[in-house]
Amino acid sequence: MKTDYQTKYFRLLFFALLLTVFSVHAQTTVPFEKRYENSGINGDLTIIGNAILGESADTPYNGDGQNNDIDMVFIDIDNDSNTFNSSSAKFTTSNCNRVVYVGLYWGAVLSPDELEPTKIKFKIPGNSYLDIEADEQLDWIYYKDVTDIVTSNNSVSGDYYVANVSTSQGFNSSAGWSMVIVYEDPTESRKYISTFDGFSAVARSPNDVVDFSYSGFTTPPSGPVEGRVGIVALEGDQTRLGDQLLFKADGNAGFTALYDNENEVDNFFNGKITKDGSQVMDRNLNSTNTLGWDQKLLNLSDINVNNSLIGNNETGATVRVSSNNGRDWIYSFLNTFAINIIEPNLQVITSVEDTSNNSITHQSPVPLGSTVWYNIDFQNIGTDNADNTYILNSLPINVTLDENSMDLPAGVSYTFNQATRELRFDIDDSLVERKSLSTSHSIRYQVTASNECFDYSDACTNLLENSIVSYYDGETSGQNVSGQPGLNGINGCGLGSIGSMDLFVDTSSCSFDSELFFCNNTLTFSGDDGYDTYIWTNENGDVIGNAKEITVTGAGVYTATQRRTGCTETIRVVNVLGLDVTVTPSDA
Repeated sequence: MKTDYQTKYFRLLFFALLLTVFSVHAQTTVPFEKRYENSGINGDLTIIGNAILGESADTPYNGDGQNNDIDMVFIDIDNDSNTFNSSSAKFTTSNCNRVVYVGLYWGAVLSPDELEPTKIKFKIPGNSYLDIEADEQLDWIYYKDVTDIVTSNNSVSGDYYVANVSTSQGFNSSAGWSMVIVYEDPTESRKYISTFDGFSAVARSPNDVVDFSYSGFTTPPSGPVEGRVGIVALEGDQTRLGDQLLFKADGNAGFTALYDNENEVDNFFNGKITKDGSQVMDRNLNSTNTLGWDQKLLNLSDINVNNSLIGNNETGATVRVSSNNGRDWIYSFLNTFAINIIEPNLQVITSVEDTSNNSITHQSPVPLGSTVWYNIDFQNIGTDNADNTYILNSLPINVTLDENSMDLPAGVSYTFNQATRELRFDIDDSLVERKSLSTSHSIRYQVTASNECFDYSDACTNLLENSIVSYYDGETSGQNVSGQPGLNGINGCGLGSIGSMDLFVDTSSCSFDSELFFCNNTLTFSGDDGYDTYIWTNENGDVIGNAKEITVTGAGVYTATQRRTGCTETIRVVNVLGLDVTVTPSDA
């Protein structure tokens, strides 16, 4: 087995060999690729995390030393005998906010052969540890999408723990974990958010830079441009100078070195976990020197005086990691970018009322033959005017549209395709200007559900699903939005619930009986379409088949119980009559 020293030696030798072979700006062993992108969200991005090695197992380190000169040991703070190292970090957000993406990264400079670096323990607030395994390896770093794990919890706020990270102890060691979180917040400005990950070693020239380029956004046409840049890297030291994080908007000629109160222009990677110019202390251990685990969120607004760093109507930017001291490598693996943008955002909300204008709640039953109002409320709540706007509304089967009831605001016209059952509403640009200039508008019309039971015999045909999608362009941003789903409600926090306004026709009074005549040796007939399971029984209650189609050899009463997940169960009764049935003159 390799010793820690041997492992370090081989890794450094590997990068030294790359230096002699390639003439590139950085030694990138895993090319950086876009991991996550949201082109428009009212919300933000944050990063939490911690080191997993330190000078002490349970005491924060606040000195100015470096991991090369310290005999590093496991941090272990969870009082759990099943873990050999552990640390935690807190995430706090409003109950109204909604987490939409969580990516977890962990890794180490040195790792012993006998451990499994792809596996760790992960604990969310108020729960026990879970054993998880990486989705992907990024050289020394491992990545796992933990969105479903985090959002399954009753509360996403609280302490997150990572344990049993595969890492060696001793001199030159460094290890930790970071978790990037994207969340919706209706009080936040509209943002473009993106993350890149890979693995790159930056040192002296010619291997002194690695770039991350972002596009697909447009900053506001006026006013201050605000945003954040994030970076996570290994091996930054507080006393070694020459490493930088730089930024260049596409409209600017050159790069500008970034800085804040905790991260200097010429020593940006300094073994600290910071956000907006302050050390993040709601961690355990909360060392002010993490000894080689750098995690930064830098507020561009603090240094974007007069929009000199990134201006209005900007559509691209590049973030650069640079080092020119030659004494230390910076191993970057995660970069994040969030910027406020100009973008239209058409909010389309559907609802249903009875003919007395009483609200009918989502998935409520209505009687056969019911007439209801379908309501479509729309408003542009974005920061850019919309144009070329239209809404497609697919009517459910088994309803009849009353076109005489169509109630449209001025500036809205419609067409109805009977074959596709699709309503198209074309909306004048004046009705969908940006939020500060527009109000909500309403479209409404009546439909009547069929009162014939056999119209609802196939699976889910008694489900009246009223789906909505919208299409529009951004006047200034040029952004094209295609097929944006409608909402069936807005919660108390102002967050929308994607979905159609579904109702059920109550078919409990329906009888799906039929009569057939037995003329030959056998008779074959079928259940109704679209069900997952069919259970056929004879008049004695014996099960005689489990397929949609059944073949019988004699007269009798045959019953099919038909089921499909999410649909109403139906009972189909087939009365098979023999040839000895007497037909009276009145029947002829």
